[in-house]
Amino acid sequence: MVTASLIAAALIVCFVIYCMLCSRQITTFALLNLFRHRRRSFSTLMAIVIGGVAIFSYGGFIDYAFWILKEQTVRMNVGHIQIYNPLYFQTSNKNLSLIKDYQTLKAEIENHPELAAYIATLSGQLEFTGVISHYENEISSYFSALGIEPVPALKLGSFEKLLSGSDLSRIKEEVTLGSGLATTLNAHYADWLDLMVVNSSGGQGALSLKLRGIFSSGIKDYDDVAMKVPLATAQRIMGTEGVSKILILLKNDADLPAFRHRLQQFINDNNLPLTTRSWKEASLFYQQVESLLAGIYFFIRAIVALIVIFMISNAMTMNIVERTREITTLRAIGLRPAHIIRLFLLEGIFIGGLGGIGSLLTGYALAGIINLQGIAMPPSPGQTHGYTAFIKTDSVELYAVTFLLPVLTSALAAILPAIRASRLNIADAFKSS
Repeated sequence: MVTASLIAAALIVCFVIYCMLCSRQITTFALLNLFRHRRRSFSTLMAIVIGGVAIFSYGGFIDYAFWILKEQTVRMNVGHIQIYNPLYFQTSNKNLSLIKDYQTLKAEIENHPELAAYIATLSGQLEFTGVISHYENEISSYFSALGIEPVPALKLGSFEKLLSGSDLSRIKEEVTLGSGLATTLNAHYADWLDLMVVNSSGGQGALSLKLRGIFSSGIKDYDDVAMKVPLATAQRIMGTEGVSKILILLKNDADLPAFRHRLQQFINDNNLPLTTRSWKEASLFYQQVESLLAGIYFFIRAIVALIVIFMISNAMTMNIVERTREITTLRAIGLRPAHIIRLFLLEGIFIGGLGGIGSLLTGYALAGIINLQGIAMPPSPGQTHGYTAFIKTDSVELYAVTFLLPVLTSALAAILPAIRASRLNIADAFKSS
């Protein structure tokens, strides 16, 4: 669709340039006609601008929503790219899909010059589940835990909100809980908690850890069972030196395709039984929200395009009725039907171009006013934290769509009236006028 729009825009530009070079009088006449019929031109122009501002504002809002959702996804212990054992996706028993000898693999990646240049943070995670008990309150609950490297987790989990206590980078041999799980256990800072798990060998593992922090990710289902412990502690209780997955946070989002290609080459060259996934592939929620918002945005653009087409088509049709004598006089002095078509097409393109420019200027000014305070948004489905939204105005595609859509729809709307005007019978037109 984008390619077709660009091709159509290129054809329109070529048409206008051709008219300016070969039919200067018609081009000048088409431009001046917009100012002859000021009331009609102004009403049409305002309809275009209002539609364009709606596209610009909502497009900027959608761009910001995508950006904040992407940042939230990447920095909620997902990273830009993840490395797995292929068995991870084939079995529910994560003990069978561990990446062995994690420390050696980590050192090889960090010392690889082509890979290290892209990496901001690399960290392993060990997933495990079990039962956690707070014996003083006689309460037990199921938990889903992550063994994390505390310092890298400051970047990888930077969107999580610490409600009380401290994160794992300041402590050892202790634990942090999701807000929902802490509420279930009625656990507070410095309480002792007892963990029981099935380790990687199939035996039982147990450990008592002190609660040092309570966090919230904003996702209720996750916070109700979430627990974090230092990776070394998790490996000890699970009886392994491996990890479930390796997360990599890049210095620049745009480097993801190039980095993933080089990482896959590294894996292939070393015959490693590993596979990779990007942050988007790992986040079904993001894919669903992106599809929903993109569909809404497409629907709004389609409605605005239809409004512009009908407004301009109606204005052009009224022009034909009111300018019958003018059109037939031009035909009588030698202007060909092709010249009449060219005249009306140029009028439609010019008013679309003016509407596009007006949409950009008005939309940018409106976005600046909105961005002074932002828009308070309620929590997304399945989340507990709202956020403040803004209109993102740094997208070249947004400016292109806001300008090109009025121009393309205006040119399209002018086609039928232009053909109708070119087919007026000179003799009959003079009699009726």
